[in-house]
Amino acid sequence: MILPFVLDYHSTISSKIFVYDNMSTDGSDEIYAKYPKVTVIKWDSGEKFDDQMNAEIKSNWYKKYSRGQDVDWVIVSDCDELLYHPDLINKLKEYKNAGVDIPDIDGRNIVSNTFPVYDGRLITEILRVGSLEPYKPMRKNIVFNPEKDILFGPGAHSSQCQNCVRGNLQELKLLHYKFLGREYIKKLYIARIKRLSDFNKKYNLGYHYFELKETFEYMDDLLEKNIQII
Repeated sequence: MILPFVLDYHSTISSKIFVYDNMSTDGSDEIYAKYPKVTVIKWDSGEKFDDQMNAEIKSNWYKKYSRGQDVDWVIVSDCDELLYHPDLINKLKEYKNAGVDIPDIDGRNIVSNTFPVYDGRLITEILRVGSLEPYKPMRKNIVFNPEKDILFGPGAHSSQCQNCVRGNLQELKLLHYKFLGREYIKKLYIARIKRLSDFNKKYNLGYHYFELKETFEYMDDLLEKNIQII
């Protein structure tokens, strides 16, 4: 399960962590209980994977837990995404002092032959091999000034914000920890296909879950190149 890795990492950079749990039944509640910074908000999509619902959550729910509470930045991410910089906190302080509302993002996919064994180390210490070139769909604006109204599109691959100052340096990386072994990705894709909502099917969102062969070829290529990107 990716959850302990993600919560470990976010615990090192965040003052509070809010997890939107879609009625999970895989033992996640026991894991949440181990993290004092975590608050769990349950929501129910009717067992569907719905990008419209997900975008609405990311565009709106952060406001309740951040505004008027002396919060400098919010990170709105999926459970397999991490915001990375070797000196992240100080870098975000620089952006705030410069008046930047939305830092630019360098998106990268991380890849592994097998799913990592949880041993207490941060996942950024265990898995570092990935795509040499920035991966455009992962240039998500997942960190921003919470006083600004951000409107995310499906998958949060696009965002709109009026009167926002955007950075342009791509110093921060969004690390996408999805391609973690063939068995893991196969199981993930099959589960997502079964749960695709009518909205996703109507707009052909999630089509890549049907491209398992192409995904394996992509993973094999990155593994063969074996380039450490962090």
